[in-house]
Amino acid sequence: MGLSAIARDQQTSFDGQDRETLARAALKAFFGMVTEWGLSAEEARTLLGRPGRSRFYDLKRLKPSAVRSLSEDELDRLAYLVGIYADLNVLYAPESHGDWLRNSSRLEMGQPWGKGSPLDYLLSGKLKALADVYEYLNAERGGH
Repeated sequence: MGLSAIARDQQTSFDGQDRETLARAALKAFFGMVTEWGLSAEEARTLLGRPGRSRFYDLKRLKPSAVRSLSEDELDRLAYLVGIYADLNVLYAPESHGDWLRNSSRLEMGQPWGKGSPLDYLLSGKLKALADVYEYLNAERGGH
């Protein structure tokens, strides 16, 4: 469930300042994650929903107008990715995140990514893939 869905479910509304603060924090976390995971700029763009290159680099620089203009889809993607990162930190040592993401030989009950790796599935670019991996990891760590 993304940031926008959480706000709707809790019947909370973010004012512009809160939304921008959350978006800025999520973007900082996202760009730290993709660096830690060793992803290329193109892979990072895919995870964000394939924004244009100039917009992507504006987001990376945390340009205020780009941060303010994040779409609901982009906010949902960021929320799922931050959740995936948090779950990986609970389940595995940080230095093994990349191995877990790239492991295509992992055949576990209920895995949503089929015979490929979790990262391959995430890089399909579909929001559902991010949600599926988040939900899988959340269940693995005992979440709901």
